[in-house]
Amino acid sequence: MTAHPKKFTHFIFDLDGTLIDTEQSVLKTWQTTLKQFVPGRDFSKEELRVVLGITTQKALEKLKVNVPDDFEKQWAVRYQQAAHSISFFDGVQDMLKGLKERNRTIGIVSSRSRQEYQDYFKRFGLDNLCSALVLKEDTQKHKPDPQPIAKYLELTQADPAQCIYIGDMPTDVECAKNAGISSGLAAWHREDMKNSCADFVFTSPAHILNI
Repeated sequence: MTAHPKKFTHFIFDLDGTLIDTEQSVLKTWQTTLKQFVPGRDFSKEELRVVLGITTQKALEKLKVNVPDDFEKQWAVRYQQAAHSISFFDGVQDMLKGLKERNRTIGIVSSRSRQEYQDYFKRFGLDNLCSALVLKEDTQKHKPDPQPIAKYLELTQADPAQCIYIGDMPTDVECAKNAGISSGLAAWHREDMKNSCADFVFTSPAHILNI
């Protein structure tokens, strides 16, 4: 973990795999949907980990599969059936509460669409905690491009030197670095991700309060 003398006033978070545990429901949905559109090929969950934290189009490019235009619609239908199991990671709610008690500003930057947010994440009450919510439709380019973070900075007029973006994927760390702000890796459920070029590696949500 790198020591920083600066004071962070804005704590910006990714959504999936960082605040909310969606990994198994997402991977299961990709498996079942691909089985319909790519018959004869079975994708393991490990093979599908590359889809986490990026848009559907980028995920399909990484998997090198060609699917019809209604793939995303069918994916959404299946995800609705699996989404009932998603929840906050242990300790996340206490961490968010702790940041608010310390008068820190909380934001969200996610590759999820606004409709997905309404359908699956609205119930978590993040709207009441966040100063700004940047989703897929808000930018033309997506992580690891810096545009989503730049949009957050535009909306909040925050000083980049006082911002940290925390996510669970290399694309999150890269996005923060490309945008010129500090990066944090949420490693509380990813043992394989602790070796990272992130400025901070957090092994539990509570560790975020230590900075």
